[in-house]
Amino acid sequence: LSQYFCKPNALTNSAAFPPGGSCQSSSTSREKDWIQKGSTPHKALSDIILSERWLKEVPKYFKFRSTANLEAFHNHLLMYASKRFSYIPPVYEARILLAALDYNHHSHREVKRRADGSIQYHKIFNKKSRCWRLYSEKVAKDYSYIPEIQTMIVNQRLTSKKGLPRRYKLRPEDPRRYGLLSGVPAPSTEELLQHLRTRGDGKTLPQT
Repeated sequence: LSQYFCKPNALTNSAAFPPGGSCQSSSTSREKDWIQKGSTPHKALSDIILSERWLKEVPKYFKFRSTANLEAFHNHLLMYASKRFSYIPPVYEARILLAALDYNHHSHREVKRRADGSIQYHKIFNKKSRCWRLYSEKVAKDYSYIPEIQTMIVNQRLTSKKGLPRRYKLRPEDPRRYGLLSGVPAPSTEELLQHLRTRGDGKTLPQT
């Protein structure tokens, strides 16, 4: 935490260190005026940096990492496996694999450029910050891996020397073998009709 203790004095160009010591804060090459020692901004900065509450919580920020890339990947998965639909496990697994192939193949695309070589931007209005922002566009996806996958599927079908089974058998690891994992035995319908009530008036559910 030494970099935080020396920060107030470092900004006034009056930091002093014991023999062999040095300031741990990053150096800057910008030409800016130093803060006057004892001024209102200097006192306010010292109160914030040397606050006991801040010094107690600051270690957790050393290991802080942004989850923006992970959230973007999860949003990409939803393009192939939306939450609004239900899938059997083999279909869900296939969709996730296709999403991973798409993401890995197109995550490092080049930016789109105009005829003169300049980067092409487009503006978007952010409703939360209420300001306009510029985003660089990327070249369109080519999906060049699709023909290779199609070729592998056809070759596998031709070399299997057997047709598709009429009855589909569940694999041993298929979670559908376990049924509903509620953890609580399901009561009978008659018992639920006697105990459950409708919202508002509190009447029992109609039986006819």
